[in-house]
Amino acid sequence: MRRPNFKGWVSRELVYLSEENTLNLRRLASLAQDTKPRLRERLVLYAIATGQVTRLRSYLYLEDYINELDDLALEFSSIDLNNPNSPRNDQLPPRYVKALQSYRAAFQQIDSRNESKKLRWEKSVQLQKKKGVSNAQIYQALNLDAGNVNAYMKHANIDKVSLKNATDIMEYLHAV
Repeated sequence: MRRPNFKGWVSRELVYLSEENTLNLRRLASLAQDTKPRLRERLVLYAIATGQVTRLRSYLYLEDYINELDDLALEFSSIDLNNPNSPRNDQLPPRYVKALQSYRAAFQQIDSRNESKKLRWEKSVQLQKKKGVSNAQIYQALNLDAGNVNAYMKHANIDKVSLKNATDIMEYLHAV
């Protein structure tokens, strides 16, 4: 699984929250101001990330929305949105801090998953040595690809198996 970049992440968020398969700024601005206020933060962040602040501004009619967009465009001009660890300004409204934390969580999800697989690998290797189970027995019993199991078990290549398969291998070795 690849790490999300900010533009891709915020685009998916807009499509999900709008419940429409579009990134049309005019349509999204209308939805955000009329029926789907949860789009507001993501839409502003999308406009900033894609350099479409002026275009979005032309579609807005709520004065507080326009003022917020102008203020935030200035705030975010010095922040690298693709880097979830870049310094954040404490002056941001809490709604935007929350949106950026959601991106940070999506960005760090891969590290968390890999750490979980690494822990399962360590436990699996320990159980495999203790119980004398071969890699062939593991992949035959679980109906997994032989090459992927061998790469995972022998060389700690955690990219070769999913978290589910890593868990299945560990549980199989526990049960044997």
